[in-house]
Amino acid sequence: MPRYGSRPFKEAIDYFNQKLPLPTTGFQDVYGQQHDHAFMVAGANRMSIVEGFATAVQAAIEKGETLQDFRKRFDEIVSTEGWDYNGSRGWRSRLIYETNIRQAYNAGREAQMDDPEFRDRFPYSEYGHSGAENFRPEHKAWDGLVLPSDDPSWAWRSPSNGYGCKCKKFPRSRRWLQRTGRSVDTAPATEYREFVDKRTGEVRQIPKGIDPGFEHTPGRSWLRNQTMTATDWQDAVKRGGVDTIPYGPAAKPTMPKETPISNTLLMDDDLPPERYVNAFLEEFGVTGPVIYRDVTGEPIAINDYLFRDTLGNYKIDKDGMRHRYMRLLARTITQPDEVWSLLEPDLSTPGKYRIKRRYLKRWMIEEDGQEVHGFSAFEYGQGVWSGNTAFTPGRRRGSEKVPARQSYMESMREGVLLYRREED
Repeated sequence: MPRYGSRPFKEAIDYFNQKLPLPTTGFQDVYGQQHDHAFMVAGANRMSIVEGFATAVQAAIEKGETLQDFRKRFDEIVSTEGWDYNGSRGWRSRLIYETNIRQAYNAGREAQMDDPEFRDRFPYSEYGHSGAENFRPEHKAWDGLVLPSDDPSWAWRSPSNGYGCKCKKFPRSRRWLQRTGRSVDTAPATEYREFVDKRTGEVRQIPKGIDPGFEHTPGRSWLRNQTMTATDWQDAVKRGGVDTIPYGPAAKPTMPKETPISNTLLMDDDLPPERYVNAFLEEFGVTGPVIYRDVTGEPIAINDYLFRDTLGNYKIDKDGMRHRYMRLLARTITQPDEVWSLLEPDLSTPGKYRIKRRYLKRWMIEEDGQEVHGFSAFEYGQGVWSGNTAFTPGRRRGSEKVPARQSYMESMREGVLLYRREED
């Protein structure tokens, strides 16, 4: 493990502290350079668990807490949260502790070595094998490899290169080359192996010797985002040039079938705003504020401020017809088809992200003798709510159904799928 001296490693601390805790269902939910922005623990699907581990790792990086200290925190989290993890206590706690500390250390070192003045003084880098007895043959073969610091292969070869990998990258100067009689090497040809990403269904080509998810330079996307101005950041987000989480074209399961609903759930037009808001609250069995636990166990503050503007006045969306479906909006939270967790760029602050949960549900209702299909979405994050319901008339053509705003609904299904309603 990297040993920290009396002075905290600022770059490593800065790198870790800008990460946001993200609940997941497996280690592939967050992949590669996405770890530069999200902190996750495989299988920790509740925010409280992930936040607990983030605090524990933060204490190790900032205060130098040991593995023994971390294991005490580990036991407390498991006991308090009732977390059913895979593997033994010793193995799992060490994996979480060492992987996160080492990658924060590596990202901090990369930040130091990325400084232009530093690169002028140390234009080369050397791969250093850890000396482990149980080693990966490729890592051992790379020991002593000296390449220009801007060699393209460092993009995936920079350590750590897998779980338990303790290899390092050392900066080297021209004077060092002269003093040691060393010369700059040519990067060996890259051999690849196939890896199927179960989260996306994508077949990835991974360089041999690299564990899936480690084929990136720790902290690289974080450093790139740090150099953007607010305008650059917003433009990059719009162009898709920022490493956003949602992650790309995931191989999603089909969404559960539509839930038939009764016309009695719909509300009349021209009611007082309070009637619509009260109908929403009644679905939670309350008439005032309450903390509601969703199907994943996460808390949501339920109150009427979703429907008020900055002056405290009600803002019921009647133009968009959402007022008629207020009960359905509530049931999107209490009886969702799916719950997704995702990070998205914060347009107000370059390099920063925000986390939110998204609840989705599909509906079908008969109106005026025809089937009307629609879906509702409800988002919650950092105390900010947003909700919408979209219904589009659509008839069945034999056995074929015309979906309601299908492409838009599919675009909402992104990030980490935390929950999917089981069908009978």
